[in-house]
Amino acid sequence: MRAVLIAVATLLAAPALAQNNKQEPPTAKADFRPPPGPGPGAPLPNTQATPVVVDRDTLMRQLAGINDRLAQAASKAKKDKQLLKLIDDARADLKEVGRQVTNAPPTRLEPQRPPPLPTVQPITEAMLRSLVAAIRNEPFSDDQLAVLEEAVSTQYFLVAQTQDILRNFRFSQDRLKAMRMLRPRLLDLENGFKLYESFDYSNDKDELKRILAAPTP
Repeated sequence: MRAVLIAVATLLAAPALAQNNKQEPPTAKADFRPPPGPGPGAPLPNTQATPVVVDRDTLMRQLAGINDRLAQAASKAKKDKQLLKLIDDARADLKEVGRQVTNAPPTRLEPQRPPPLPTVQPITEAMLRSLVAAIRNEPFSDDQLAVLEEAVSTQYFLVAQTQDILRNFRFSQDRLKAMRMLRPRLLDLENGFKLYESFDYSNDKDELKRILAAPTP
């Protein structure tokens, strides 16, 4: 990058320097020396820097344009050997910059990771107790099921928690209705076999088996 800055500064200063050389006495030329730096074509120092992403083709076109303007400046300063050497050195450094840009490996863009899925948690014990109390406070099974339906719309359950809920329904048909509501919200279906304890008759257990085997919507 320092070589590019030198090249641009030289391009802007070349006409003025050429004019000054005609007007100043010969002794003034002895004070004009190229700034210290690496020799022509020497690799630029490898200093630590923050990597950036640029378009390679666009940058190469810009470097080529700077090189062309330096060539024009050199043609107008043929009689000034020191100025010509400064321009040639800058063009050599510019060529080295172009080489590094050409040979630079492409940037590896990290694939965007999908946002993490929300973690589903079962209903808290405090909320479960409140739900069970609300079910018990309803005198009719339809109202009890309505309370449960409201809860399952926002909550998830474990099999052990489901057993606590089923105990509050007197009739097996109501417990089966409750199971149809709870089945899509069960988090540990592998423990579903424990739910058979909540039913006494084989017909009810067969229906429970069908409910548990149903795919989760």
